[in-house]
Amino acid sequence: MRRSQAGQATIEWSALLLVLVVAFAALTVVVARTDAWGLGERIVHALTCAVDGGCEERDSLDRAYGEELAEIVRSHAPNVVYERSSAALPVDFRRCRATRCSDGPDAAGAIDRSASGLPVTAFTRVVDRRGNGGSLYLQYWFYYPESFTGGIGRILGDAWPGFHPDDWESYQVRVAPGKRIAARATAHGEYSSNWSTSGGWYRVSGGSHAGQLSGLPRDERITPASSLTLVPLERLTDTGRYTFAVTPPWRKEVYTRPESASS
Repeated sequence: MRRSQAGQATIEWSALLLVLVVAFAALTVVVARTDAWGLGERIVHALTCAVDGGCEERDSLDRAYGEELAEIVRSHAPNVVYERSSAALPVDFRRCRATRCSDGPDAAGAIDRSASGLPVTAFTRVVDRRGNGGSLYLQYWFYYPESFTGGIGRILGDAWPGFHPDDWESYQVRVAPGKRIAARATAHGEYSSNWSTSGGWYRVSGGSHAGQLSGLPRDERITPASSLTLVPLERLTDTGRYTFAVTPPWRKEVYTRPESASS
């Protein structure tokens, strides 16, 4: 009996995929000697995305939350403004965990990618208590590979280890019954302010990345909300294989208890 062409193609594709995985795994070992995360894992991540049908599709807001709720998440995403002399931009931790791929230019103006071409990214989380008469909570988490002070990161980059590797900061929105909207931001392990009205601007301090609700920018770098790449944390299934020097969002109390004062 002759195999069908479709069956043969499937076998050939599987064989090719196996060869690629082995080759990339070998490359990961070599690269890991000089870069703890680096090119090897970025290639594996890209290959996984290709096999799954594309990460943008897999992690889309619509698939995570449904069209109506996804639009609410988009509409309340913050406009991000960065203090001058800072270097790092928030990126996808699955693609970058070093300042050399997260840093961006210091020139004032709109920016949606780091100097290495990675998109400015916010990871989203939704806690919906409306069914019980409660509020809708929207969390926007920002990842930076290092925590610096002021402009040190721009001057020294990876040559200076910073206070600690990995830095997670958050901007959170609460839509209360009656569509009363309030926001707050994290700074140094806690929320820097109580719930308050916001004009939709979120200011990031240089180096430490401490956040605060802000007015309009003053000749600074900005990432408009429409330029943020939004990735739903709820659809990430492999977070257990990553380790961080600080607690990641999905292990924080506020992730499931959105009124918590701890970040």
